[in-house]
Amino acid sequence: EIAKKRTRRTVKHQRAIVGASLDVIKERRAQRPEARSAARQAAISEGKEKKAAAESKKKMEKAKSAAAGARGQTSRIVGKQGAKGAPMKAAAKSR
Repeated sequence: EIAKKRTRRTVKHQRAIVGASLDVIKERRAQRPEARSAARQAAISEGKEKKAAAESKKKMEKAKSAAAGARGQTSRIVGKQGAKGAPMKAAAKSR
């Protein structure tokens, strides 16, 4: 008489992921869909506002630097040697 081998059933686990504990995940899963979508829309709009503010700030800095560069260009006098630029370096031919 040979006993039949018993098969093991897999057990499903819920584990926390990096940045969120298991309690937080369960809480979010239990939320109503309307509340979840409203929170998502709020987060999206906040991100868009932040991005727009950063872009406008970047444009302002770029305009300031361009204005400063243009101002400095007109007042500076460059001689003939300076206008030509630095002489070319000879390429190494030892290899």
